[in-house]
Amino acid sequence: MSQGRLFVACDFGSTSFRALVCETTDNGEMEVVGCAHEKVEGFQDGDFIDLGAGARCIARCIRDLEADSDIYVSGFTYNIGGSHLHSIRATAQISIGPGPRPIRQGDVDAVIKKARGMAIPFDQKILTVTPVEFSVDRVRGIVDPLGRVGSLLEIQAHLVMGSRSVLNNIENAVETAKYKPLGEEVDVMAAGMALLEPQEKTQGAMLIDIGGDLTNWAVYRKGTILANGSIPWGGNHMTADLAHGLRVDWDQAESIKRQRGVVMRNLAPEVSLSTLFNEEKPEETKGLIAAILEPRMEEILTMVKKDFGDLRELSSLGAGIILTGGGSHCRGTKGLCEEIFDLQVRKRYLPRKLAGSDHLPEGQWATVIGLCRCSAKDSEMSDPQEDSRPGGGLLGKLRGMFKKQEPQRSGTHYPEPDPEEDDGEMVAEG
Repeated sequence: MSQGRLFVACDFGSTSFRALVCETTDNGEMEVVGCAHEKVEGFQDGDFIDLGAGARCIARCIRDLEADSDIYVSGFTYNIGGSHLHSIRATAQISIGPGPRPIRQGDVDAVIKKARGMAIPFDQKILTVTPVEFSVDRVRGIVDPLGRVGSLLEIQAHLVMGSRSVLNNIENAVETAKYKPLGEEVDVMAAGMALLEPQEKTQGAMLIDIGGDLTNWAVYRKGTILANGSIPWGGNHMTADLAHGLRVDWDQAESIKRQRGVVMRNLAPEVSLSTLFNEEKPEETKGLIAAILEPRMEEILTMVKKDFGDLRELSSLGAGIILTGGGSHCRGTKGLCEEIFDLQVRKRYLPRKLAGSDHLPEGQWATVIGLCRCSAKDSEMSDPQEDSRPGGGLLGKLRGMFKKQEPQRSGTHYPEPDPEEDDGEMVAEG
């Protein structure tokens, strides 16, 4: 049995909760050990609006995870999302000393701490502080100031903060389900950890995650996050449009969207829009589906573009745009996104290299995979000398929480991707 570290995470999504157990292998790579998913109950816009129903949903999901992986779980990391999140740019500076000297790690830590200490509303909590760039003696654009000689160190940092009430409520829901909250991460940043390659973050890339109720986005440049945000539209609004336009119920509309969704009218036969208003129950055709879905998808992508706002920075993203999330599966989404942003666009739903990912069922697993990777990275940074010592550091804590046997698993066949949308990336439909 491998003696790698185990990491458990749960993605609180708008339509499903997805839980995952991953283990680091001998070469430092990550491997999927077990997975589970559960339809959402008592959860809306990133918050548990019904604590009892939400806690029971968490408990069912984690019990299924235990059964799938033969691991006992007592705690996990989870994502933070929803419209209560806000991102801001913070600046701070410290004096290095009476005279110039090489900058040390303690100086960097001190200026980051000062940026984190900025005044914010009492009901908000800072979740992440990510350096965007440093300045030394007014010389800007420095990525790593360590060792540089100077007297004044400044930082521009990207901060994400959220509602203390929501954050406390999520933690309370986890504890009500009888599990330990082991940490949190902003959902779009977790997805970026899973899907974006280091060189893409360096060249500049935008990740757009079209979820059920929200579309989250993040822009990376020079290896770090530059900005992020969300808009209150997603795949569920597309389903609602189809249900209204075709006069069908929600489940039928969702099935039509998943199986035959088209969001560009030039990919389907032309139809008259008067059909939507003049017929009691319009005939379902590709042209009519496209006529219904194109305006909504165009609105979603245009709002993302406006939400970021910096068109000059957007045009310089060398790696273009990565599309993910359940709402991005419809045929034509990639082409429509390229028209709106005038950038290269690719779809991606799973990391390019992740052992065991072929066993994952259909669905959106990027965020929960990223949560496991964030946990692994944090454990390495907090206690790197313990990596080779079984039972030491975080490993000892996790081994006390999990008891692992060899899981019995069966593979899952993925449907062939749509040739019109296939861009060579690893894609899991769902």
